Amino acid sequence: MKNLSLIIMIFAVIVFSSCQKDGDGTPVVINPNAAMSCKIDGANWTAFTRITTNTAGTFVINGSALSSDALNITIIGESVGSYTLGTMQYNFSASYSPVATNPDSVYTAVNGTVTLTEVNTSTKKISGSFQFNAINVLNNNLNRAITEGVFTSLSYN
Repeated sequence: MKNLSLIIMIFAVIVFSSCQKDGDGTPVVINPNAAMSCKIDGANWTAFTRITTNTAGTFVINGSALSSDALNITIIGESVGSYTLGTMQYNFSASYSPVATNPDSVYTAVNGTVTLTEVNTSTKKISGSFQFNAINVLNNNLNRAITEGVFTSLSYN
């Protein structure tokens, strides 16, 4: 019962925080088409919250799920195209953390790609796909496969 109450409370927060009032008092949903998902070691993962920024041509895409895990992608570039991730790619990185509050749980990309399929500078939204293999920063014998990743209509500043 406690879990049901928590779920209902989270749902209410989402519904009320994802709306804003326009001039006539009618609620307007903010970017209902935004989505970010992938498979992590074959298991479906969907971001509950998504934050995307573009600072001086660098996109930073952050997604987190209800289970306190987080996925982050950074690419320098604002053009449609593919970007290579890896340990020697300082301008392009990705990471996954099963426990976002624990820096020891971070897995960083050793290879992979991020593809920007749409960059709309008028609406300030991006879409694309990603996949990468990652190792734990403290124990490189631990690894994760991030596959079938997509992000759609993510709004950026």
